[in-house]
Amino acid sequence: MIDLHTHTTASDGTYTPEALVRHAQKEGLKILAITDHDSAAGVMEAVEAGEKYGVKVISGVEISVVFEPTEMHILGYGIDVNEPIFTEALTKLKENRERRNPKMLARLRELGFKITLEEVIAEAGGDIVGRPHMARVLLKKGYVTSIDEAFQKYLGKGCPAYVPKEKLTPKQAINIIKKAGGLAFLAHPVYLEKTETELKVVLEELISYGLDGIEAYYTYHNEEQTRLYLELASKYNLLISGGSDFHGENKPEILIGRGLGDLKIPEEKVSWINWFLF
Repeated sequence: MIDLHTHTTASDGTYTPEALVRHAQKEGLKILAITDHDSAAGVMEAVEAGEKYGVKVISGVEISVVFEPTEMHILGYGIDVNEPIFTEALTKLKENRERRNPKMLARLRELGFKITLEEVIAEAGGDIVGRPHMARVLLKKGYVTSIDEAFQKYLGKGCPAYVPKEKLTPKQAINIIKKAGGLAFLAHPVYLEKTETELKVVLEELISYGLDGIEAYYTYHNEEQTRLYLELASKYNLLISGGSDFHGENKPEILIGRGLGDLKIPEEKVSWINWFLF
């Protein structure tokens, strides 16, 4: 089993990097990519844990980029986490997020919720602090009945406590991934909410920036969508990726390596991962 899209406490997952690798091993996974949001802080711990538990770990990242009116993420694989241009860009993204968090918490307090930055940082337990951790504090304090409710009512885009975060452009994200020696993939294209014709236009632009591949296999891709993304990968000579988008307790319905239970990533479709396995 393979999962090339997972998150740890270095961003908005609830498993530490070592715990995630150990969990993957228990679930029968042989190959795992750590793709935290705008952070590679958990990669080296995961690589070391992989050696300990017999799981091949690929260094990765998932970068949120400017794309309106929906969302776009770029996955990077096989990155050198110490490459200066790459680390500088991620440091700036972290600083931007740190400026955003107090603004969102102020809005939550204006709505009557007693929540502090210290509580959110403690809940995060890692390098990256953001909306999922605010949601968990709201849940623990009984202000909401689920993480989804927190996002749908207060923290999601367009909601009362939402503050937009500063992002890289798609070109910038792909560039820093390539500078770090990695491969750049379009994550979960379903979230772009584009028709096939519109998606082709988007892909052609991203390819002009150096895009290497597309995440065809994904928890919330249905059979028709997966087939389309595989066809587009063939048409544009793109590599194929796949993953669950595992977050632990923050998305408890998603199982590592299996998504909602039926996700299967054919090893022959992602043979490029052998470039990064030693």
